[in-house]
Amino acid sequence: MADIVTCKIFEGLVKRFGGVEAVASLLEARYGAGSKGTVSKMCAGQLAVTVDAAIAVEDALQCYPITDRLSDRPESSSRFPVRVATLPELAAESILETSEAVGVILKAFSPSSADPTCLTDEERGSALKELGEARAVLDQMIKTIEAGAA
Repeated sequence: MADIVTCKIFEGLVKRFGGVEAVASLLEARYGAGSKGTVSKMCAGQLAVTVDAAIAVEDALQCYPITDRLSDRPESSSRFPVRVATLPELAAESILETSEAVGVILKAFSPSSADPTCLTDEERGSALKELGEARAVLDQMIKTIEAGAA
């Protein structure tokens, strides 16, 4: 059964991202599968919001209300210890993430693009996803350094 609160939060994220079509494109770019019908049903509460869908939209918007809601579960802190990445691991991950973001953007303006003069909706969704992932890693690096990591 779908949690109506999570569905409504997801619906708000979908509207903020640009609508059902934009989120379907984002999911297609990120996971290779995404449909307007599925996203619409998640928003309406006819389907449960998948973790993958929530993560993709939250990462793209750099806003994490569903993740925050899930992390507030009482058993989350004791049952699943959080592994903290080291600064060298984060640095390596940041190289991968930023390279993927740059690659998506360069490909969008290459002759292999549907319109090499501007970003298509699909390219925009893919670029936002990749940039969001890169930003998340960089934010983690900043927090790690601010916390005094060597």
